[in-house]
Amino acid sequence: MKKSLFFLFLIIQTVPLFAQNKLGVFEDSLQNLGHTILTDTLQEKRVEANYQFIKTLVDALKEKNSFYYPFNKLRDIVSVQKTEDNKFRIFTWFNQYADGTYRYFGAIQVNNPQKLELYPLLDNTQEISALSDVNSATLAPNKWLGAVYYQIIPVTGIREPYFILLGWKGKSATANSKIIETLKFVDGKPVFGADVLEASLKANQFQSRMVFDYAKTAAMMLRYVRAENMIVFDHLVPIDKRLDGVGEFYAPDLSYDGLKLKQGKWYFQENMQLSNLPDENDELFIDPAKDSQNTAPVINN
Repeated sequence: MKKSLFFLFLIIQTVPLFAQNKLGVFEDSLQNLGHTILTDTLQEKRVEANYQFIKTLVDALKEKNSFYYPFNKLRDIVSVQKTEDNKFRIFTWFNQYADGTYRYFGAIQVNNPQKLELYPLLDNTQEISALSDVNSATLAPNKWLGAVYYQIIPVTGIREPYFILLGWKGKSATANSKIIETLKFVDGKPVFGADVLEASLKANQFQSRMVFDYAKTAAMMLRYVRAENMIVFDHLVPIDKRLDGVGEFYAPDLSYDGLKLKQGKWYFQENMQLSNLPDENDELFIDPAKDSQNTAPVINN
């Protein structure tokens, strides 16, 4: 009897170890493909490597208990952000093209022990940017405003919980963006867009996202201060008044604005004093690409 129990114990222990080893093999393949995506000088090879990367990642995530595999070797390639309650995680990364433009890729993996529940994110930036109400549009995963997310902020304790996503978005050879995105689940499916962000001071008008465009040569701070329930960010201004409204010529002016969470919504704050705020993990908020040649994504937590 004891011998039977011993062998049963060995079998139980071996199964997750085998799965871990298999995921490790997938991870090594992904790391090699990611290196090509980031460094190869030929665009065709980067695009092909990215195609293979997506297929390999999906195969890896089909493995049992893949949700808890951290993919630590991919930190320089993919941002992997997971909610504190292990409800879901988001993979995001980009491919930069020879003309300086970007295309974004990603997927939301819901923690489902029974099966792989994966929602591919399809970058539809060009079509979305043509909308008159970009900041208020409700977007499905297959109509995604692509970005590399570096932080997930849960907003709970309300009738319809949702999540704030902070992200970086390289736009062109001359401009970048930072993004505050909202994500909710409707009938168990992810949807981008919850009108909870106040557009400007005392405007009492709420939108689903905020997109801050700025010059590629500049760097914009966008971060969450947990202790204060605030999102804080650099105030951007044109480097020349004649360039007002042209985001690629905007830069920080050393003042700060923010959003304060109150009863499930984020209210605009201006001219904030940040000298006493904690600064741990500041490396999360530095732009991942300072110029069109640097393609290292945001570092994970």
